[in-house]
Amino acid sequence: MDGIFLAREIRNRERELNSLYKRLDQQVTDGNLQNLVNQLRQHQSQQLSQLDELIKGLEGPRPFPPTVRLARHVVQQGETLSQIASQYNTTVANLLRVNPDIDDPDMIQAGKTIRLPIILPPSPECYFEYEVKRGDTLFKLTQQFNTTVNELVYYNSIKDPDLIYPGQILIIPCPEDETSDDDKEISEELTFNTLDRSNANNYSGSIEEKLFAASTRAQLRRALNNFNIRVPTRVNFNTDIVIGAIEYDIENLYLEDRRIRVVVDRKARGYHLVTVPRDQFREQGSYRVYFVTRDNRTLDRDRVNI
Repeated sequence: MDGIFLAREIRNRERELNSLYKRLDQQVTDGNLQNLVNQLRQHQSQQLSQLDELIKGLEGPRPFPPTVRLARHVVQQGETLSQIASQYNTTVANLLRVNPDIDDPDMIQAGKTIRLPIILPPSPECYFEYEVKRGDTLFKLTQQFNTTVNELVYYNSIKDPDLIYPGQILIIPCPEDETSDDDKEISEELTFNTLDRSNANNYSGSIEEKLFAASTRAQLRRALNNFNIRVPTRVNFNTDIVIGAIEYDIENLYLEDRRIRVVVDRKARGYHLVTVPRDQFREQGSYRVYFVTRDNRTLDRDRVNI
C-alpha cells in the first residue's frame, strides 16, 4: 500500500516507546549515563519527526473539494487498484483518497465506478458519457461520434492521446450542427503576429496533431514535441495565445462569437506559429477553434481558453 500503513504502524510503536524513554530518564540517576539517555531521547524525537514528514509525503495533497469534477473509471474483470494506478500515472494512496468508500483496497469488484485524481475542465453545454471498450482509440471515437482528438483530449484531461483504457469514462461533446456554418457572418478579423515559421522539413503525423491552439507553455510544448520542434521562448502567455499549423501557413483569423476561424493554406514543408493578443477577446472562457481551407472546408477543430 505504498508504505503509508506501515509507516503509520512504525510511528505508533515509536510513540509507545516514547513513554518508556521518559520512564528510563526518571530512573537513571548517574550523571554520565543521564547524558546518554538524553541523546537517546533526542534521536527518538528526531525519528518521530522524520516519520511525520514521511507520512505527510505519502499522504500527498488533501482530497479535492466536492465542486471539482474528477475523471472516472469502471473497474474491469481482474483489475486491481495497483494496475489502475499505474495506468493513470498515480498511486494507490491517491486513488483511496478520492474514493473513501473503498473499505478494502485488495478487494475491488469488477463493474465498480471509481474516481481518478484527474481534474476535468468544465463540460460542454451538450455532452454524453462513453465507457471505453477494448480496441477503442481516440481516433476511432472521433469517427464514431463526429468530434476531434483535440476535443476529447481537452474535455478528459488526457495527457497521451495514444493511451486510453477499457473502463475509462470519456466526456463526448455533442456533434455541432454545421449546416449553418457557411451562413455565419464574420464579425471581426483578428490580428496576429508570426512567432516562428519554417519551410525546411517534412513532418509525419495526423491532421489532429498538425493543427492546434495553446494557451499555456505546457500545451504548446506537448503539441510541438510530436514533431521535435523547439518551443520559442519569447512568447508571453499572459498576454497572448498561440495558434500553430504544421505543413500549413496561417493566412487569416476571424472571431465569430465564441469561435475562432483560422484560414490556412497547405504547404509541403515546415510550420507556422502565430501569437494572438488576448485583449482582442471581449469575454474570458473557452473558445472553439476551427481550421478551414480557403474554400471554407473544415480540416480540424480545437479548443482554447482565453
